[in-house]
Amino acid sequence: MAERTERLMPGLREKESTDFRLIFALAFFAFLLEAIGRRVVMRAMRIEGGAEGEKSVIAEAKAAACKYVPFAFMG
Repeated sequence: MAERTERLMPGLREKESTDFRLIFALAFFAFLLEAIGRRVVMRAMRIEGGAEGEKSVIAEAKAAACKYVPFAFMG
């Protein structure tokens, strides 16, 4: 797991690495709930979101977490 964190955010110390993994896990869970909720609402309202080429909810949550979590460590 440390190798994966090192690829996402190179140069982190052990404490920062642990913090990064914790924040990433929490953000991933939050974005996963958001992606599932959005799909449920879209289906309930019968809105087509372009099913062709649509990512899985897991892939959407991971992409969002990878995009936003590094900003917590800038500064």
